[in-house]
Amino acid sequence: MPEGTTQSGIELKLDNGMVIKGENAEEALKSAAKIIEDNVKYSRETKAQLEQLQQQFNAVQQQMQAQKPKEESHNGFAKDKYYQLLNEDPLEAQNYLDAYRFGISDPDQVPQRFNQMYEKISQLDGANLAASFANAHPEFPSDTESANKLTERVRMLNGMGHPADVHTLDLAWQQLLTEGTVKALEKAPEPEELPPSLGGGGYTMAEAQKADNMPMHELAALLKAKGML
Repeated sequence: MPEGTTQSGIELKLDNGMVIKGENAEEALKSAAKIIEDNVKYSRETKAQLEQLQQQFNAVQQQMQAQKPKEESHNGFAKDKYYQLLNEDPLEAQNYLDAYRFGISDPDQVPQRFNQMYEKISQLDGANLAASFANAHPEFPSDTESANKLTERVRMLNGMGHPADVHTLDLAWQQLLTEGTVKALEKAPEPEELPPSLGGGGYTMAEAQKADNMPMHELAALLKAKGML
């Protein structure tokens, strides 16, 4: 009996284990075609069902994401946004954090605001140093040329590693004096002291007014007591 045939008809066993039977070759082919058709239909239906399930899953996921409350703390600081920025751009994340800390509405303005604050602080420091130097050195000329020369010398010393403080100003001033680049103002003469009155005590204004109305003998006694007679 030929392989693949039986007394009751034809029976074919495929590699995947599927068995196709038929009374004859034509019936076997019809059976095979039916099986293939059913498998294709099942595959299509299965694929459609999978796509439908995927769409439903995506819709539910989007709905859950929309309903998920944002993680916020301390008056509107969004942690999830900060962590997202931290992964994408650490500089933007730092600007976002600094904007919250310092009450800046737009995080993109943080670098500019910080630069402005730095300039103001530098100006205040410079003004305080200049005032301290002026109080300590009244002999320094107050003209613009001398001030510019002192400023240039201080910048040179800063570039050499000297700090921007009053000691560096003093050093710059001493260098300019030694070089003769800037001349100190002459000190104003001190007011002369009045010589002490004869006899030590001298007259007071009240005593002088009183002496005008004194009798001669009392006036003589007063002058003698003052050592003036």
